[in-house]
Amino acid sequence: MGIAKVILGIILVIIGLWLLIPVSWGGRAWWPELLTMIKGVLPIFLVFIGAILVWIESEELKIQRPRRPTRPARRPARKRRR
Repeated sequence: MGIAKVILGIILVIIGLWLLIPVSWGGRAWWPELLTMIKGVLPIFLVFIGAILVWIESEELKIQRPRRPTRPARRPARKRRR
C-alpha cells in the first residue's frame, strides 16, 4: 500500500505542475484562478493559524507559571477537657 501512495503522490505533483505551465508550452495556465484562490483563502488561514498559536502559547504559560503553595486549612482549636 505504501508504494501506491508514493505513485499517486508523484502523479498528483505532475498534474499540478502541468496545470501551472503556460498555455504556450502546452499547459493550462491557471495562474489567475490560483492567485484569486490564494487571495481569498490566505486571510482565513492566517486567522486560523494565529488563533492556534495564541491557544498553544497560553497553555504553555499556564504550565510554566509557578504555583503558590497552598496552606492547609486550619482546623478549629480543640476544647481541652478538664
